[in-house]
Amino acid sequence: MISIRQIKPSDNDQVRELIEEIMRDEFVSAQGAYARHDLENPAAYYSGAKDIFLVAEKEGRIIGTVAIKEDSPTTALLRRVFVRKEFRGHGYGDMLLRKALEFCFDRHYQNVNFRGTDKMQQALKLCLHQGFHEEDVVATDAFKMFVLTKKLADPSDSQSA
Repeated sequence: MISIRQIKPSDNDQVRELIEEIMRDEFVSAQGAYARHDLENPAAYYSGAKDIFLVAEKEGRIIGTVAIKEDSPTTALLRRVFVRKEFRGHGYGDMLLRKALEFCFDRHYQNVNFRGTDKMQQALKLCLHQGFHEEDVVATDAFKMFVLTKKLADPSDSQSA
């Protein structure tokens, strides 16, 4: 059984270890593209009225994460979309993203933005499947950064734009 819930301060170490392990193992060339200050205390960093950090937990182990941070009063920034490698392909990322989008809808965001490198193919595919559209691509020597946007509608209609 899996549960998706808001992060608790006692989850901080496990969340940090999960994200740092995935970044180290899978996204070496893109590590410089992402700030890490939010990982010092994600429960506190994502505690604003229009922010949330969600975890997927299975048998006491955090297996996935997703976060929403207010980018502007009408736009949310989708961050920290991670699922442990051995749990991918089971719909957990989809469940996390749906919960995050419901939160955005409930907080009256009009748009949700995601920035991911070309190395983050599964996260990019997940977002595109949930109705995000490519807005921009920025190329560097080490990677390409994709900017995806979703215009929000009723969260029960994940495919609407």
